[in-house]
Amino acid sequence: MAGALHLPSGLVAELDSSLSRLDAGGRRVPPLPPAEQRQGGAENADLLPMVFLCAGCKRPVGDTLSWVTNDEESGCILLRSAAASVSVDEERKLSKLPGECGCIIETLFCSGCSMTLGNIYRCTPKHLDYKRDLFCFSVDSIESYILGSSEKQALTDEEPLTLESRAVLEDVLQRADAVLKALETRLTAVESSMASLHNKV
Repeated sequence: MAGALHLPSGLVAELDSSLSRLDAGGRRVPPLPPAEQRQGGAENADLLPMVFLCAGCKRPVGDTLSWVTNDEESGCILLRSAAASVSVDEERKLSKLPGECGCIIETLFCSGCSMTLGNIYRCTPKHLDYKRDLFCFSVDSIESYILGSSEKQALTDEEPLTLESRAVLEDVLQRADAVLKALETRLTAVESSMASLHNKV
């Protein structure tokens, strides 16, 4: 369900292990040290795709099909691509965040509500090369929805129509039809009697 973004440790482990991170030159970048011990096996096999939403207007901004990694230290997730509802401010700025001296960034914002979603790092020092040219979304600006997590189903009190219940229903309808025909006959007789009395008067 939609809510504050919380990435299960199993999901992080599975995505980090199955997707390689590349810098702008196509070189592999060493993965971030995991905050928790990675879990595998059956738990990861049952993981469902996740859609990321703008926390302001709930427009989709990305999904785990383009997942690269997450950075718990800076509180962001990194995706290779983003939805059309994500706009990029092409005005490049120097990052003022601690530990990002020399980083040149472009701001990501929602085209629906103009909420700031994160950054794209265009120039980075060596220790931040893994962020370069990726969509870096702040976890405080997005929410998530796990596909297939809906539990509510349409309920009905009606029993399914079987051959047996159909036969019973047809019998009831035939009886009702016979009663209606009998009433129609009696009504016709009453109308005839009323007409005869009227004529005598």
